[in-house]
Amino acid sequence: MMNYLTLLFILTFCLQSISQSPNLVENGSFEIIKGKIKGLGNIEAADDWKNVTLSKADIFVKENKLATLLTSGNTYGKEDPKEGDNYAGIVAYSPKDKVARTYITSPLAQPMLKGKKYCVSMYISLAEGSKFSTNQLGINFNKKQLKTEDNKTIVEKTSILHPQSKVVNATYGWEKVCGTYIAEGGEEFITIGNFTATDKTKTEKALKLKDYKGVLSEVAYYYVDDISVIMVDQKTSCECGINDDKKDTYYHKIVMLEEKMTPIQRIEAHTAFFPFGKYELQETNRSTIDAVIKEMKVNPNLIVELFGHLDINEAELAQKKPLFADLANRRIREVMKYMMENGIEEKRLISSPKDEKEPNEEIMDDDDEDLKLAKNRRVMFKVKGA
Repeated sequence: MMNYLTLLFILTFCLQSISQSPNLVENGSFEIIKGKIKGLGNIEAADDWKNVTLSKADIFVKENKLATLLTSGNTYGKEDPKEGDNYAGIVAYSPKDKVARTYITSPLAQPMLKGKKYCVSMYISLAEGSKFSTNQLGINFNKKQLKTEDNKTIVEKTSILHPQSKVVNATYGWEKVCGTYIAEGGEEFITIGNFTATDKTKTEKALKLKDYKGVLSEVAYYYVDDISVIMVDQKTSCECGINDDKKDTYYHKIVMLEEKMTPIQRIEAHTAFFPFGKYELQETNRSTIDAVIKEMKVNPNLIVELFGHLDINEAELAQKKPLFADLANRRIREVMKYMMENGIEEKRLISSPKDEKEPNEEIMDDDDEDLKLAKNRRVMFKVKGA
């Protein structure tokens, strides 16, 4: 007769067999730390992670005596972790390789199986202190651990890149780099970095945000977090995000205010923009809204109407996905909430969701389609009266 322990073992085995395969990157969010982090270049304090060249990558944490190491504000900028409390930081590009690139590598929990399908993803964010951005930050899988005793750029195959090969230039929020990988068999290591020769690396100059007080570094520097490699069956699609077939630029307008402008003109010059499918405030949103709040406090009789807008892709998805339902209204509510938390009475604010019906008048004919969409994801301010 089957005893209780045997039955429990069989049930456990069956549940494990039908559940999702484990993540082969065992410390993919850099949460397991060994020893003290005493400065920059300490990525190897994160369990399982190592440098590839003599140039050392960084790890940023929630709490440390050194302000240069904090996720809330460090040498290169700041970002809320995508997962947990920590994230890594690497140099992905510098003109003529003046600043050596950095790479991070980790063993997989088990070797990859030949012909098997793996869903691979990581999240990256351009640091505000970067003077450049690039489209070549990716993932390499290898049977041997990449290692060199100098600072040379490593040119290798890139197993996973952003599905749209886009230049990742957003300095707030996380961009998902995701794809499907069919294993050659025996790959035991994951390495993250730019594996493309400098003269073939696409780059753009990054704009310095007005609220960033540091000096821009001659690099494209990225934060990295939440790395995942999961084996799936051949019929399973890798979910690379709700916008796999759409580009996703996060637009931010720098407003130049003149002394001769009226309070109404100063308020209406500002627009808060949003990433695709998002309503949560970014740091750039807050700095924009702060400027509106300042004018409203100086002029306490002004009433402001907030117009919430979508792009056409968000409007289409609103019919299918709950995530997009009432998105324009949610964007307005987040802005209003922030304004009320900072001293503006609710009775001075009027909500007017417009969805996709009124495209942004600031869209230019030579804007690419990606930028046109980004300019439409916004909340605008209009003075209604006193």
